[in-house]
Amino acid sequence: MFDDTKDKGCNNNETLSRRHFLQIALGTTVTLALNPLSNALAAISPSKPIADVNFAVLSDIHYYAPELGTTGSAFETYLAGDRKMLTESHTTLISAIDTVKKSNAEIVLICGDLTKDGELICHQRVADMLSGLTECGKKALVINGNHDIYNPNAYSYSGASQTRVPTIGPDDFKNIYSEFGYRQAIATDPNSLSYVVEPVDGLRIIAMDSCKYDANNTLPVTSGALPDSRLTWIKNQLREAGQQGKMIIGMMHHGIVPHFSAQPDYFPEYILDDYDEVGRSLSELGLQVVFTGHFHAQNISRAIFDNNTLLDIETGSLVTYPIPYRFVRLSPDKNRLAITSSRVTHTAFSVAPLDFQRYAKKFTAGNMKELFIQQLTAIIMQLNAGLSQSQAAAMAAKFATTPVFFTVTVSDLFVNAMLAHYCGDVDIDGQTQAIYQALAASEDSVTGQYQQVLGKFLLSIGTASPLGDNNLIVNCKNGKNW
Repeated sequence: MFDDTKDKGCNNNETLSRRHFLQIALGTTVTLALNPLSNALAAISPSKPIADVNFAVLSDIHYYAPELGTTGSAFETYLAGDRKMLTESHTTLISAIDTVKKSNAEIVLICGDLTKDGELICHQRVADMLSGLTECGKKALVINGNHDIYNPNAYSYSGASQTRVPTIGPDDFKNIYSEFGYRQAIATDPNSLSYVVEPVDGLRIIAMDSCKYDANNTLPVTSGALPDSRLTWIKNQLREAGQQGKMIIGMMHHGIVPHFSAQPDYFPEYILDDYDEVGRSLSELGLQVVFTGHFHAQNISRAIFDNNTLLDIETGSLVTYPIPYRFVRLSPDKNRLAITSSRVTHTAFSVAPLDFQRYAKKFTAGNMKELFIQQLTAIIMQLNAGLSQSQAAAMAAKFATTPVFFTVTVSDLFVNAMLAHYCGDVDIDGQTQAIYQALAASEDSVTGQYQQVLGKFLLSIGTASPLGDNNLIVNCKNGKNW
């Protein structure tokens, strides 16, 4: 995937050999696993490399400017209910951008949630940092996420206090990121932040605004949709591209295909409203591939509609373990996507004595336990009308610490399953599978309902993707492994 002869980094002396680059970016274990992929890539390498289209894909940057405050009880309270490595986001983004600069990626897709909560200063910083990619000759393209616009949670933190800071609206977003899609657009939607660019002959990229920022009030809206006016505009762009014989690739924040079977039931806000109908209609018009984010996981899912296939390639977050991003190569005939995945393994942020990946895993796991209790509290209240939130929270905390296998607790099961899903290529052992099945079939008179819900969720999220999630070659037309 990485061609030593066409490195487009700012410093040619920093050009890395393919093997050396992969060892640094992916780690020894993943590098070994990539050997078959490297051989396959070599076999399909075109005689004229310029015919390839090389992408990097980032998502859910959630950049947080350090001067907004990273210490004190108010900031710690915020972090306790979140899963994001905000304090580390500045140095993590620098590390990812530096690696992309040294790659042969010509186009960089960034699939939304560029900021913690839409803070003006954070957007300005992200745009400044992305300009380094432009200076290296790369075309960076952004789309907004649910955190980025009209967000009421835009705060700075000092001691026990939090103070509102300026956020942005849609027009501000276009202005701040004018160099990253909007100025180059050959078409823009007058009713949203959606646009189309043609970065290379024969290939168009449609950035689709799936967010509901106009509905933000005291709380930001997490779910996403393509209202009729946006959907009509998108369909018209697909028709035009088809009539002109152009391939079109989509990018969007929200998922358009569920990434595990239980997602529509347990996490519906992470996929589009009416996703099935929308996916079918867009695939009928020739959309085969959409790059997404939002759930912070490395996952590739596929929907088949009659004779059409739609691939949803979700990329994890730069503030959530395993801090991943992707490199993608589109073959000259526009039929194959060769995908490899990398992780941020080093930053300037000190995490001694742990290495950065171990630190990220520990951080994410710790915060995930608190999130599990919050989610379980909501489920208990739904199943037991009349319970107060404090009563439900007490029941959730007790259930979360219940042992299910020696010292492994209920919350341990949830956290481990989520971490595995975030990493992609889930492969659970038979013993763990049996525990999930036992929970799903529980008839316990006190906690049976909660165990069943948890068990069904774990069975769903623990099912491996049919294509693989991190390193693969996929046929764009039929959505199958090459």
